[in-house]
Amino acid sequence: MQNQFIVGIGASAGGLESMLTLFAGLPPMGQLTYIVAQHMAKDGHDELLLLLLSRESRMPVKLAINGIKLEVDTIYIIPSGKDGRVHEQTIHLYPPSAEHLSTPSVNALLISLAESAREKAIAVIVSGTGSDGVLGCQAIRHAGGLVLVQNPSEAKFGGMPSASIEAKIVDRVISVKKIESVFRELIPNLDSLTIPSEPIQPNILDQTESELETIVSLVFKATGIDFSSYKEDTLLRRLDKRKSTLGIDSNSSYLKYISTHSDELNFLQNFFLVSVSSFFRDKEAWIALGKLFSEKRIKLESNKAFRVWVVGCASGEEAYTIAILLKELDSQLSIEILANDLNPEALEIAKAGIYKISSFKEMPESMKDKYFIQTEDKLQLKSEIRDCVHFELSDILNQPLPNDIDLISCRNLLIYMKSNLQDSLIQKFNESLVSGGTLFLGQAESLSFVGNSLFMPLDDYNRIFRKRT
Repeated sequence: MQNQFIVGIGASAGGLESMLTLFAGLPPMGQLTYIVAQHMAKDGHDELLLLLLSRESRMPVKLAINGIKLEVDTIYIIPSGKDGRVHEQTIHLYPPSAEHLSTPSVNALLISLAESAREKAIAVIVSGTGSDGVLGCQAIRHAGGLVLVQNPSEAKFGGMPSASIEAKIVDRVISVKKIESVFRELIPNLDSLTIPSEPIQPNILDQTESELETIVSLVFKATGIDFSSYKEDTLLRRLDKRKSTLGIDSNSSYLKYISTHSDELNFLQNFFLVSVSSFFRDKEAWIALGKLFSEKRIKLESNKAFRVWVVGCASGEEAYTIAILLKELDSQLSIEILANDLNPEALEIAKAGIYKISSFKEMPESMKDKYFIQTEDKLQLKSEIRDCVHFELSDILNQPLPNDIDLISCRNLLIYMKSNLQDSLIQKFNESLVSGGTLFLGQAESLSFVGNSLFMPLDDYNRIFRKRT
């Protein structure tokens, strides 16, 4: 472990998008370990962050536990509700200190790296608001380590990178796509020490942008689903994993496989999609939404149905969660929920309304007893909740917009899309919502300039917004 460098990555709002790009491009190098401190609510989206980074990274991603020993070419995520510090190649988790406004604290992690790794500590600050990380970067700089920050103009939120830049403690201001080259340039003898005689290269490297366009075009012709505005890095990682599963090592061989397997393009369409959900996932965000209803900042009117649109509903847990939440607030309320997705297999699960016990780990026990019936090792929704939701197999980019919608829930879908498509969807949501209607996004998502011109925050931390007009 003598030559091991430890990279501490600090992120907040918009940070997930930056990290997906960063880790999608980083190969195993044999000398670097990565530890992520991403601001999250207590009991936040740890599993979502773990899932998304694992899908994009060429290296294993682990949720840090107290006392875990660091390994090279591994990414560790400090869990929500904890601060993480490193001592003698081991991560230690602590209750957050009162002076830390956001957790996991970036400062706490980076200061510990400065003390334990000294000149082999590297700080990377990406998108986020506030100034967390400045003291940690300062400590690493004084210890002889490196401080890299994402260019604020590239970051979704430039507050955290800008704060370190203004403190004059930064070695490089850089695009996250170029961080690998900085590692190779600034770490002595990295290439000679870490690159084997036969370099580790995933299948994805033999795909040019035009080759990806060919695959996307074939999927569109076969399924009618257009992935051309999805992020290339995400699609390329999925293709690489699919080819590895099939034992295919070149793009031409995969195209030949497609030509002889008629169902592959339909499989690939579903493989590009992420259909992962659970009841009351990111529980704190649902508590915040319920509080806004209780405070009448989101109004429920007894003389009309409350209309909800759930975009990218996966296997239905989120749509049913909204129905249950509304029934808990007003048992007599008329509820109409439209939920759509592109994955027919996920929608079949949604329509059946039968779920494994593992889908309920964030749901109060009292609600399970009230709204579900036990069937062997699974739970089935009662009809009063199932009847509130109508599921559709449809593409929101090409379908007629529903109107008079009171609440749109679109959680953890925008992160897969390019900025122009994100803005297009936000504009569609604005058109569908009633005046003063509510938009509910995932904790890892944020609004651009276009989005902020159309929506104002009701609870910015939990990504709940109100239509401005």
